[in-house]
Amino acid sequence: MKSYLPADVNEFIDYCMDFYGPGGIYDDGRHEPMTWDEAYQGYLMRLVSRPDFPFDGDTCDREMVCQCVMELRDQQELTA
Repeated sequence: MKSYLPADVNEFIDYCMDFYGPGGIYDDGRHEPMTWDEAYQGYLMRLVSRPDFPFDGDTCDREMVCQCVMELRDQQELTA
């Protein structure tokens, strides 16, 4: 199982925010820090609980985090 150093995680978060954060390539103007924090934590916990789940910090991982954000937004809108 690959271990993740805090620097790796921070690098990955920065990479994601370059795409989805303020001024990013896919900036949708919705920057709920709590939603993104939940998505990162959920995705990284999935990696910890599933050592067979690959993590390269690449496009696939970035898009999976974005998918987590979309799911969290949908849940929040349903409960609002």
